Amino acid sequence: MKFLDYSKKIVLVGDAAVGKTSLIRRFVIDKFDDKYIVTIGTKTSRKQMEFKYEQQDLAITLTLNIWDIIGQKEMKKLHTLYFKGSEGVIVVCDMTRADTLASVPEWLNGVYECCGKVPAVLACNKADLKDEFAITQDQIDAMAKQFDMTSFPCSAKTGENVENIFNQIGRKLCEPIVTKHATGAA
Repeated sequence: MKFLDYSKKIVLVGDAAVGKTSLIRRFVIDKFDDKYIVTIGTKTSRKQMEFKYEQQDLAITLTLNIWDIIGQKEMKKLHTLYFKGSEGVIVVCDMTRADTLASVPEWLNGVYECCGKVPAVLACNKADLKDEFAITQDQIDAMAKQFDMTSFPCSAKTGENVENIFNQIGRKLCEPIVTKHATGAA
């Protein structure tokens, strides 16, 4: 088996208070804190993931450098700075606030303008607040289809689908590596 190590930068983007910091915290240290603290600028975290591709006789250790980006839209100049070098994006909306889903195209296009069409995943946070939902699954599906991305209902509070979101972006980041290094490839 061939063992490879890669490090990739991803950004979490979305409106203020959608739960970006909480999702990262749940993924990296498996903790949740319901005290809201505004992200000033950006915060970075790292986590290693392991992906095995038996058919290709390949094992990839992927270190995700996760950038938690400030959600205030008026900080566009800073956003562009923080987006630079991103190889993947998780765009987060809040299932209890319809305006946060409506903002998804603006966030994704900002990343795409800076970094090209990098792999993207839509994280629909606060799935534990079912009685307060302001967006429908059809709206989520339409948004995901428009940008050719997978969507996940998730909850930083309960941990629902948090691992799946990061695994999905990790797998998307590994696809070109697998293609390049698969047994028999040049």
